[in-house]
Amino acid sequence: MGEPDAFLDAGFLESGPNPVVLVLVVGLVLMGGLLTWSVISHRKHQKALDAWLEPRRWRRLPAADRSLVSRWRGTPFGTGDNRKVTDVIAGSFQGYDLLSFVYSYETSSTDSDGSRSTTTHTFHVLTLQLPAFLPDLEVTPESVGSRLATAFGKVDLDVESDEFNKRFVVRATDLAVGHAILHPRLVERLLREGRVAWRIEGTTLLTWASGRTNLQRLDARIAMLAAIAGSVPRHVWLDHGHDPLAR
Repeated sequence: MGEPDAFLDAGFLESGPNPVVLVLVVGLVLMGGLLTWSVISHRKHQKALDAWLEPRRWRRLPAADRSLVSRWRGTPFGTGDNRKVTDVIAGSFQGYDLLSFVYSYETSSTDSDGSRSTTTHTFHVLTLQLPAFLPDLEVTPESVGSRLATAFGKVDLDVESDEFNKRFVVRATDLAVGHAILHPRLVERLLREGRVAWRIEGTTLLTWASGRTNLQRLDARIAMLAAIAGSVPRHVWLDHGHDPLAR
């Protein structure tokens, strides 16, 4: 009897491959594929980001600036663990200084079987530096959650546009300033932007969206922030110690 018959007698070929080993091999192959895809995707994104930066004369900044993870109070900041920033770039547009970066944090939960799972939440954040402090003003797309929040005592600011009031929730610490900033011309511009969230917080005007930096939409977001800052009435700036006409 030759060697193949001996293996058959031993039961090796009849039993087939070990299922545990097979699962491990498949898992390693999948992990290797995901890792390769992640590296290629990252390099492709970095190359595209460099191509976006060069003609606009924007620059990369080190992600080691830990102040960015705690500089602002509102969404998406102030929650979760292991907060990080990446893809930090800076530049100017129409005389305003802007900063773009990816912000992420982690949250943990307990599954039904008692095991712990971690979820990473990622946002692209774009900020514009304002010339003076302004009261908080936040505009976010209308949702079931925002309607419930209003029902439980959080009062919205309504503007003259019914369409805007249906599509967005506006909250302001100074209602007079909020109404002055959200004048009809700006409201009309914002309605064309779609479901975009933004906020004035102190000396910063910022917008945020889920996911990483979207280079195809970044120019539009920059122009939107500049339009908001540029539409603040002069009397509002004067009331807060800044004259936009002064040289």
